[in-house]
Parts: sequence; structure tokens; C-alpha cells
Amino acid sequence: MQFCSSVKFLLSKLFRPSLILIATCWVPLVTFAQAGLSEDQLQLLAEVMPAAASFSEKSGNPPVYKAFAKAEAGSDPELIGYLFETPDYPPEEIGYSAPIEVLVGMDLKGTLSGIKVLFYRESYKSIRGDFINTERFPFQFKGMSVSDGFRVGRDLDGVSRATITSWATSRGIRNAARQVARAYLTDSEFVANANTGASALQILEAQTWEDMIETGLVRQFPILLGDLTELNLSIAFIGNEGLGELLVGATDYSRADREASTRVSNGNMVLVGIDGNASSPFRQERLAVMQGEEVYPIERRRFVYVGSADEGKIAGQVRFAGAMVLSDSIDLSQPFKVLYDTGAEIASFEDIAQVDYQVPPVAYALATGTAVPAEFLTPRSNDFPEFEEFEEEGVFESLINSAPWPEVAALLVLFALVMTAFLRKSSNIRWLTLAYTLGYLGFYNGTFLSVSHITNGLKLGPSMFLSDLPLLLIVVFTLVTTLFWGRVFCSSLCPFGALQDFLTRFVPKKWQRELPQAIHDKAIYIKYGVLVLLVITALTYSELSIFQYFEPFGTIFYFSQSILLWVILIAFLLASSVVSRFYCRYACPLGAALGVTSLISPWRIKRVQQCEVCKVCEQACPTGAIRGPEIDFKECVRCDVCEIKLIAKSGVCKHTVEDVQARHKTWTPITVS
Repeated sequence: MQFCSSVKFLLSKLFRPSLILIATCWVPLVTFAQAGLSEDQLQLLAEVMPAAASFSEKSGNPPVYKAFAKAEAGSDPELIGYLFETPDYPPEEIGYSAPIEVLVGMDLKGTLSGIKVLFYRESYKSIRGDFINTERFPFQFKGMSVSDGFRVGRDLDGVSRATITSWATSRGIRNAARQVARAYLTDSEFVANANTGASALQILEAQTWEDMIETGLVRQFPILLGDLTELNLSIAFIGNEGLGELLVGATDYSRADREASTRVSNGNMVLVGIDGNASSPFRQERLAVMQGEEVYPIERRRFVYVGSADEGKIAGQVRFAGAMVLSDSIDLSQPFKVLYDTGAEIASFEDIAQVDYQVPPVAYALATGTAVPAEFLTPRSNDFPEFEEFEEEGVFESLINSAPWPEVAALLVLFALVMTAFLRKSSNIRWLTLAYTLGYLGFYNGTFLSVSHITNGLKLGPSMFLSDLPLLLIVVFTLVTTLFWGRVFCSSLCPFGALQDFLTRFVPKKWQRELPQAIHDKAIYIKYGVLVLLVITALTYSELSIFQYFEPFGTIFYFSQSILLWVILIAFLLASSVVSRFYCRYACPLGAALGVTSLISPWRIKRVQQCEVCKVCEQACPTGAIRGPEIDFKECVRCDVCEIKLIAKSGVCKHTVEDVQARHKTWTPITVS
């Protein structure tokens, strides 16, 4: 119902010239009258600000809904807050594919009462359904102050595997909330601090790069190397958004801030501009910061690429720029040293160049939200007069450097279990693998494949996978194993397949049934029709998301709040309790895609002549892929059941061909593959 309400609310405010197709929500398309609020609008407004008893129409500049408390008899209702929609506050933050539209509530103290994502067009929405609204992500905004940083990874936990979407949502909410606060909460602490910050930024805005060097905000750090060439570094504190945007531009600062927040949970950024004529390249691992007697080497995760110095005060002053994320153990009110190791052995810090740095009063005030004492705004002297160029990370270097290595290690262990169980044909190891898959990939990590990875890969190209090493590893493992052996992924690496196998194992055998063969033979093609439908809709109607209605694993593993999706999930689970792997047999579009791919797999399941008169494997096959000696390989999930039975000679194969032929006088054995 929440999904339907969101759709209707969206249609009430969007005037799109194209036809909007709603294929999965049985609600009428409603256009709200401009004269008042509809029931659906009121429902959404009340959801975002439940303390309000009534709401006004949207009005004002910038436009807001006003929220009122319940009025006493004979008195006017008391204003308690404002609600607003982020599209009304440009510029909109762009997510993975497009802006994300959010309804936000905020009280008179600048505290958020709640949010509701109204519309977004994201590839990850195709994978998970309405994941932003159904995960815990939106609930974190309740109680946040407009003064907060809204940084994913620090102030907020993002949605796993959807960093861009999380950042666009949080920054869009923050930016809109601050505009509302400036317009309607003029007496708030945020506005007072913002005005102080604006005054400080005005002081800095008027300064040139040379002025910033004179006042100490920027420190030049010339490093003479052994070949008589120089590496010229420019050090500047950018631990404040306004300051960072002033120095490097809004785009580069936003990207660097986002990257820093996803890598480390604390610390302020210090800009490192790179220039000079050195033949030896700049190396991040040669950097360190020293305060007192303590040395803090700059780990790879604490250095982010900023840009090519095309915008902001730094434009034209250096070739490239990066940023160090300082340890939170460093006291910004005290001076510290920036070290650069010039020795032959990297990070030994035996031969070093160094420069002293003190965060100047204006920058410190911006970072801490305090007032700028006028007496501290005097110029500072610069103790210094006035490597190979820093290169932006390549795709694969960035992929490796930004990788979540604990996740990668967990995946490699899982891959090893999958292949060990498969190659050794070990039932015990396979059940251990299924438990690992269900617990880790399903309920804990949430990294599993969907058919939308295929459709989005067709639309976006391989770049979709080249920013996420765990996802890339799963994709490569799945493709390789499918091309060589068939649907190994379906057997042991799909958490929903694992869930169905556990259901079959624990549900009493007397409850389990098989569909009549004639129905089964036709029903297996339903999933191929679903695959075609999803590919067509994804490529043709980019705003229409229906994946979640055909891939119910997102419902259980991401704990959807949609009643409809839970009904669909429960129906599939009940069916899978009676018919083993019911979803895999008849409805899974990803299984259909892998099934088609497996048709070219060279290494298939061995069959013997006795299979012609044996039903043991046919009756045990969880997907009904076996018919006597024949295996419909596109339907086989490589579960090893039949191969283990063949190895153990659990069927007619325990007898020789001659013995079987003697019992079956009319049987003439044929050669099977």
C-alpha cells in the first residue's frame, strides 16, 4: 500500500507528456485538485510528520507545506513545522541515473521528523525493488539536525552496494532542508552559524591563491629529490564543505568527500596539490602526518583523488590534487607536520622532507562551527619561498584500492566451498555451503545476482560492475562456472535456491508432490517468458520497475515493507514446500538466462546405459530435469544429487548391463552420453 500511495502522490505533482505505465499496482491514476489536499497526500504528509494534526497546501517561496498541531477550541492551530519536496529546491542531486525525489518533514528547531522517497529511477531499484523506502536507510533521518553533515558512512549508514544512490538522497535532503531553514527558521541556531560561516567564506572568497599562502591557509611544500628535480606540494585544510568547494570546486569536493566517507568513518580532509618537474612520481604511501612525537602514516584508504585542479582557487596552480583524511587523534587546534619520505625504500621515513602546518583561525572556525574572532584574521608569514605528476587512478586500480577486503575474503571462502562441494561431489560440504550462502549472501551481506544485473549491464555497459569488486567477483565466478559446467550458481551460490533446498529437506516427504508431467513440460517455459518481459520493459520503459514482483528473494533478504511483495514471497515459499525448487523450475528469470548460457557448457553430467531403465535419479532431481537417460541441461542446477547417486551406485547402476539385460528381456541398451 505504501508503494501505491507513493505512486499516486507522485502522479499528483508530476506533469509528464509521456504515458506512465503502472503494470503492477492495482490503483487508479489520480490527479489531485490544486485547490486542496487529497486523502493520499494527507496520508503521506502525516507519515512524514506524525505529530501534526493538519496541513496547509503547498505555498510560499520556497514552497512548503505547513504542519499544525491540534487546535484548542476557539484558538488558531499552532505551527509546528514544515514539509517540502526536494525537486522544489534546485539544483537536484543526481543519483545513479536521475534525481531522487523526497518528501521531508522538519520542525521549528531544524530537526527532521521523517522522510519519504517519492520517486527514483535507479538500476539498484530494479535489482531490489523499492529498496530505499524498505531498508532501514530512510529511518535514520528522523531526529537529524539540519546542521548535521548528512555524510554517508559517517553521519548515516548507506545502502549496501548503492553508494551513489545513498549519497544523492542524503545530500538532496540536506541541501533542501538548509534552504528551508534559511527561509523560514531565521532565528534558529543553524541560520546563526550559517551566517557566521558565510561571513568567513566571504573573507576567503575575496582572497587570491597568493593571499591564502600569505595567511597560512595554503602552505607550499617544495621537495628537492636526488635528481635535482622538485616535487611541489600545496597543503591546505578543507575540512569544511564551503571551504572545500571554494578551493577545489563543488563537483570535485563532493566526489572526494563521498569517497572519503565510504573509506573511513572519521577525520578531516587536507588538500594535497601536486606539481613540479620531478622524474619520480608522487606516491601517496610516502605521506605522513606528525603531531608531537606521534607519526600517522597516510594509509591507502585515507588518501582520495580530488581532481585535475580545473575549478576553485586551486585552478591553474597545480596539475592534480588529492586529499589526506587525517586521523581523528590529530588536534586541529594545534600545529602538525606533513612529512614526505624521500628515501629509496618507500614508507621507511628515514629520509624525509617536512612542512609545518597550522589550521588558520578562519578555517578552524568553519570546521568547528564557531565564530571567527576578528583579531585572528591577520596575515601569517610563510617560512618557505614559494613529483612526476600524480595520475588519477585507473579503473582496476581504483577497484582494488577501494575494495572491501573482508567481504572479498568471505566471498573467496564461499567460492572455495562451492567448488570443493561440486568437484568432490560431497553432500555434506554442499549443505555447509548452502548454509553459508543463505546466512551470509542472503541475510547478512545482501550481495546476490538478479536478472537486472543483465539488463542494466546491457544498458550501462561493464562500468556497472567495475566499481564493485565483490559484485564483479560473483559475476565472473557465475559466468565461468556456467560456461564450463552449467548452473553451478543456482546449485550453491543463490541464497533463495538455498532457502528452497532447506524447505525441501525439512518439510515432510508426504506433503511433497510433483506437477503432472504434461503441465511441468509447459510450465518450465514460463520463466523464459518472464525473462523476455523483464528485458523488454527494462530496455523500453526505463522508469517502470517490475523486477521485485518476479524475484521475491529481495523481499525476504531486504525485509520489504510491501504487503503485496510478502504475499508473492509466501506464495512461492508455500509452493516450494510442496514442489521442490518450484521457483527455480517455473519462475526464476535469472535461472532462465543461465539455463540458456549453459547450453554451450562442455562438461555435463555423465550418464550410463542402466539409466534407461532406472527412475532413482529422475525421482530425486529437485528441478525435474531428468527423464530416464536424458537430462534437460538448461533446467539442471548441478546439485550433484544424480552424480552422487551414480558414484554410490544407488540405482540400477549397481548391477551390470548384462544383469539388467537378463532381467529385462526386451531391453536393448543404447549408448548414452
